[in-house]
Amino acid sequence: MDLVVRGAQLVNVFTAEIYPADIGIKEGRFAAIVRYKNGKPEYKIEGDKEVQAEGLYATPGYIDAHVHIESTMVPPDMFARALLRNGTTTAVIDPHEIANVMGAEGVKYMVEASRGLPVQFLTTIPSCVPAVPGLETAGAEFHAEDIAKLIGLPGVVGVAELMDYPGVINQHSRMAGIVQTGLDHQVLNEGHAPRVTGRQLQAYLAAGVNSDHESRDHEEFLEKLRAGMMVYIRESSVSKFADVAAKAWEIVPHAMNIAMCTDDIEPHDMLKNGQMNRVIRRTIEEGVPAPLAIRYATLGGALRYGLRDQGAIAAGYSADLVLVESLETMRVRDVYVKGEQMISNGEPTIETKSSTPPLLKNTVHLPELCEDDFVIHVPVESGKANLTTIEVTNAGTTIQSTVEVEVENGEVKALPPDHIFVSVTGRHGQGRKPFVGVLKGAGLSRGAYGTTVAHDSHNLVVAGTNAADMLLAARNLADWGGGLCLTRNREVLAKVELPIAGLMAPEPIEELGPKVEAFNKIATDMGISVGRRSPAMALSSLTLTVIPSIRISDLGLVDVEKQQMIPLYNEMKG
Repeated sequence: MDLVVRGAQLVNVFTAEIYPADIGIKEGRFAAIVRYKNGKPEYKIEGDKEVQAEGLYATPGYIDAHVHIESTMVPPDMFARALLRNGTTTAVIDPHEIANVMGAEGVKYMVEASRGLPVQFLTTIPSCVPAVPGLETAGAEFHAEDIAKLIGLPGVVGVAELMDYPGVINQHSRMAGIVQTGLDHQVLNEGHAPRVTGRQLQAYLAAGVNSDHESRDHEEFLEKLRAGMMVYIRESSVSKFADVAAKAWEIVPHAMNIAMCTDDIEPHDMLKNGQMNRVIRRTIEEGVPAPLAIRYATLGGALRYGLRDQGAIAAGYSADLVLVESLETMRVRDVYVKGEQMISNGEPTIETKSSTPPLLKNTVHLPELCEDDFVIHVPVESGKANLTTIEVTNAGTTIQSTVEVEVENGEVKALPPDHIFVSVTGRHGQGRKPFVGVLKGAGLSRGAYGTTVAHDSHNLVVAGTNAADMLLAARNLADWGGGLCLTRNREVLAKVELPIAGLMAPEPIEELGPKVEAFNKIATDMGISVGRRSPAMALSSLTLTVIPSIRISDLGLVDVEKQQMIPLYNEMKG
């Protein structure tokens, strides 16, 4: 053998067993797995190099079935370094965020920048650019013919999450054409179907979409498993569903159509809590036996994407191997990719540097702005007005409500406690002034918070208590090429510059993570708290027009379930 790993506790994902074994690797593949009997290997294998692994657990390399690199705020090479440290050797990426900013150019950049790295990156082509046309404006618009052109890029395995599930279910021409494109090119159509059950779920499946990572409760998880969907257990920085999956597993412990994904993990969160190893750890904590949790994180993803020689430690399989210190912590010690050591005692042994330079060009194109652009104007000189509000609940969901406000000279200059102004300005050259609405439950008491990380079109979102601080945040973000900004009393208190599409920075997670964490501390001191989100991502989903029930875009307020615009003001009292 080229390498023998001796005496590890091998996690067999086929049989869900754990037992001691020697693992032989030859020419990048597992060549012999020798189980112990009576404390000794059944037969002896020797290697040019040998590693003593007694007391360690040997698992296959982890496969992330669905992830947005952009959410980590670093480019692919820096992301690959962080993946390896956490045992992930294959990631199926959805460059949906950069596609909504830069279109095909952004997708091609992510594919090229992911090539030649020690992590295997597979790509799904974004299906929702924008997520819902007519309700928001992105930096590009993909139709079936645009996706067909991109499917031929290297490493493409599917069409990315079909988030416009009403469009798929009701066979709107754009979404029906995109799904058919995936079917015609014999690639997978990836799903996104929160709270879609019953007859609608059957229609979604029948259309040709058969995976999901959005189940909100165990009954929904169960229904999708029973319907034959490949259901991903997701533990992101925001959406944590290991408990839901565990409850479903108790009822159907023999289900085979389960994989795992991280979807969106912020840089500081990955540094502290890991990546795919965190999903495994959380699933085990919720009561799923460790060998099964590891099966879902390895063999499950391999089965989903047809990776016939990956996802297990078995002779003939690609030698992607992770040695972890315990199944309780899932702390990764060593990682091998095709038999070559990439991580030793938690530290990288090689450089992960892309030959593709960072795509540094300013993508924040705003109209000329002034303070008056961040004031709500209503068609009454003075009196009272009832405004529609977005209210964020403790669970992080949004509900529609109303608030009565005073009007002076046709302007709403003050709001009741726990209400702040929230604006969306198109940053893709739309040339429109900000749409300004009202947000309840964000916690911000003074100043303003601006971001260009605003799913899915990633326009500029600024929330604040006053127009001056909101304007300052917007202008600075435009100058930096995007990122995160906190202002108060006409001063910048904190910032994170993200010059790659306003989403990423060309630096390691080890450097960027502390910056985001410092930003979060100041944001918390300013009172920012939106549901279960970290302060850095507090506003990122307010513009997500495919998650119920009310959202805001550069065009106005959106009723997600009805897929139509909502008026900002109704009753006026002059």
